[in-house]
Amino acid sequence: MMNRGPTAQHRDMLPILEEDTYGFWVDFSRRPGGESGADGGAIWWRSGVPFVTYNGVAGVAANVDATVARLRAWGLPARWTVSSASTPESYEAALRAHGLTLYDEWPGMVARIEDLPQPKLGDATIEVVRTAAGSEEWADVMSDAFGMPADTAAFMREAHAWPHMHNAGLLYLLVRSAGKAVATGLLRSAAGVAGVYGITVRRGFQRRGLGTLATLITVQEGMRRGATIAILQATKEGFPVYEKLGFQSITSFRAWR
Repeated sequence: MMNRGPTAQHRDMLPILEEDTYGFWVDFSRRPGGESGADGGAIWWRSGVPFVTYNGVAGVAANVDATVARLRAWGLPARWTVSSASTPESYEAALRAHGLTLYDEWPGMVARIEDLPQPKLGDATIEVVRTAAGSEEWADVMSDAFGMPADTAAFMREAHAWPHMHNAGLLYLLVRSAGKAVATGLLRSAAGVAGVYGITVRRGFQRRGLGTLATLITVQEGMRRGATIAILQATKEGFPVYEKLGFQSITSFRAWR
């Protein structure tokens, strides 16, 4: 998909990309009953939601044996994610030797906000999610966009319901067309960058530029909070959209289950 190392132009952005990406996952452990911590150059989080995205480790831990034992002791689906640009290949071999299986990989991308275009709203309107009803609409768009099975959609709703209302570092956004919620965005500003997450578009409204709009609106909200850099993780479908906007891949996040 990409070279293991970041491009020279954006090499300086790698630490903040990794910090914000890993911090976003740790945010899920803030819900009641969750926990998180650090282990060498890695962080771990347990939200308690029984889905692989919401429990795990990210980065290079000091003791692979102890960290794998911690994950297995939870009795929950979990993953160990590393960044290819800052992780020796031999380390991933150690994860494999401990019985973990590589199951997903996606690019981490960055851009300087001044290099990105301005959003063009057209007839769309933007809404900040502030109510339980808005939270439900946000989750409904996301589950429709990915065609999630009912059980997966329920886990996603459970994981996001608490931060929707209680995490001031996260801003949930809805894009509406003729009053209907058709796209989503999610800004994480805790690390001082515009961390762009949760970009989804209802399947019946895709290929109309709404993903681009949701991305740029989320970036603009980050800029209003002082950010000069935008970071995101790209799905296969989203990658060409982000690349066309001006985002560049500087690492590949690799998830081991």
